[in-house]
Amino acid sequence: MPETEQADEEQWVDVARFPSLDEAQENALVALAMGEAIRVDHGEVPGEFELRVEPAAAPRVSEELRGYAAEAEVKLPPPLVSTSWSHHPAGALHYLVWAAVLLFVFHQQSQDPTLADRYASSSIGLIAHGEWWRPFTALFLHGDGGHILGNLASGAVFGALVSKSIGPRNGWAMILLSGTLGNAITSAVTYPKPFVSLGASTAVFGALGILSGIGLVENFREELRMPWMRVLAPLLAGLVLLGWLGGAAPGAGVDVFGHVFGFSAGVLLGAACRYFDSTEAALMRRP
Repeated sequence: MPETEQADEEQWVDVARFPSLDEAQENALVALAMGEAIRVDHGEVPGEFELRVEPAAAPRVSEELRGYAAEAEVKLPPPLVSTSWSHHPAGALHYLVWAAVLLFVFHQQSQDPTLADRYASSSIGLIAHGEWWRPFTALFLHGDGGHILGNLASGAVFGALVSKSIGPRNGWAMILLSGTLGNAITSAVTYPKPFVSLGASTAVFGALGILSGIGLVENFREELRMPWMRVLAPLLAGLVLLGWLGGAAPGAGVDVFGHVFGFSAGVLLGAACRYFDSTEAALMRRP
């Protein structure tokens, strides 16, 4: 190598090495933005690229590159703990059993009209007379054919989604529990006025609430810096569906209280179920 070229080479010092040309060129732009001259050369290791600058600029450029690397680091969200999420079956058998019970009870109602009087959810019956079974048994009674068909259809959709999320056994237990709690809360809120309701819709909206609660916990567990509207999106979506499907004009004969309280109970149950499911799985994975 001629002496002039050798002297020229000695005027440049290495400040960083990168495994790809793209990364080297990206970081070279940092030095250029500082107004410093910089070179991208092949490194001694094949496939490696070096950044070289003049000796006087080396300390400042090195410091700037370290700062750039720190700022460029993207904190990836921690992986969600595996909980067989969405790997559960849709619970077709559980749904069919539930549907068969609803149809059987509806047939019995046609044979014995007093069933609704004895087993519907009633604020007076529950609070004043201590008939504790009413919030649960009311979930299996219906007023007419259209009433039961609507609940069978919506129950198939929301029941399958809940089953896929937390398993059919837990899912349907939570659905019935949320419906029962919804009816019980409605009776407590409306008492001492006589309030009577029946139908599986309280449990169906409980299923919608369970899905919203699960999604809410999922977003919180992501630990991402995102707007609150995005964190609360599952809950807001559930509220929109609740208003769309569960609302009614005054005097329409729709148990809006039951829908709202069933949904609310479902949100709490779904959130708790997903939270403890993830926590338990995390503890099992610890060495």
